[in-house]
Amino acid sequence: MDNIIHDLKTERQNVSSGLPAAFKLVPILFYLSAAASLILSGFFYLSIKSHEASQQQMQLRVSQATAEKNEYVARQNTIVDKSKRAEGIAKWLEGSHPLQPVTVAIGRSMGKDTTIAELNLNRNPEIPAHTFLQLKIDGGGSEQVEDTLNSINALNYQTYSAQQVKGRNSTDFQATLIFAGN
Repeated sequence: MDNIIHDLKTERQNVSSGLPAAFKLVPILFYLSAAASLILSGFFYLSIKSHEASQQQMQLRVSQATAEKNEYVARQNTIVDKSKRAEGIAKWLEGSHPLQPVTVAIGRSMGKDTTIAELNLNRNPEIPAHTFLQLKIDGGGSEQVEDTLNSINALNYQTYSAQQVKGRNSTDFQATLIFAGN
């Protein structure tokens, strides 16, 4: 043991004595503190690695939760878009009125010598209550157009921007029909 731990201050006769025996523990305590620092360093290294692993796991869980949230938001946006389209269709249907009674009224208003050469009813996509009417009548003339307009007016439709062109044996009539309500 004298070789590992030796007394740095040797005993000198009549001057001083050597170091007390308790000071021989100083190198032992140094070696023990060095070993303890290595053990604590290893413990702290493992703690840091464990913390990093748990942090990566939490980040993975956060990214999964964000992905699920984005999926739910996308589904909600799809539902909202479909709802808006459905509301638009409902509003369009509410504003539109069946055109079959108009065609029946036009057909029944024709006289004996009058025929319908052409009939077009085109609904305005932005304003479904407005319908563009194109009517070509063979025979009958202006009186027949007046009878037809009276039968259309009886269905609560008003004509707007009416134009009438009289040909040789036919009359062309164009107007925008606006439903006036009940």
